Amino acid sequence: MADEKDTEISSSTSQAALTTPIRAGELKKGMMAMLKGFPCKIIEITTSKTGKHGHAKANITGIDIFTGQKKVDISPTSHTMTQPVVVNITLQLTDITDDDYCSCMDEDGEMREDLKMPDAKSSDPQLGDNIRQALADSETNGKDVLVIITKAPMSSSAKAASEVITAYKVGMEA
Repeated sequence: MADEKDTEISSSTSQAALTTPIRAGELKKGMMAMLKGFPCKIIEITTSKTGKHGHAKANITGIDIFTGQKKVDISPTSHTMTQPVVVNITLQLTDITDDDYCSCMDEDGEMREDLKMPDAKSSDPQLGDNIRQALADSETNGKDVLVIITKAPMSSSAKAASEVITAYKVGMEA
């Protein structure tokens, strides 16, 4: 064994898939799907009968979960589409900085300060103002403000999932 060399193997941490495949014919109202490359909640789906070219078509209308824009896509029911992997996380809101970043705490007491407050371009333009008001009210009524973060790919070409505050709720007394 003359000149042995060590083989160096580099690996990265495994990332869960951002999308999963699904047949267009299996999609239902209320489900998530990537329409025109964007993650959408399906609000309407209609299916046409088989035509002379042999495929029934699904006409799918959805609302982008990040921007609130309406998207329409058409696909043969036998073809494969993709569904975004969407995860909702609930964190306790503790403060909002002057530059509109949220200070949030998870169940383990870990702090996060990388989430931007929703603005006029979000799916709910009033959400940021409502969260600010709820946080101000929480100081007098003693109830926690919880923000709900949606984690999903922003588009079909996204390499990582994005996290955006999409809702809030006022919790139990602190």
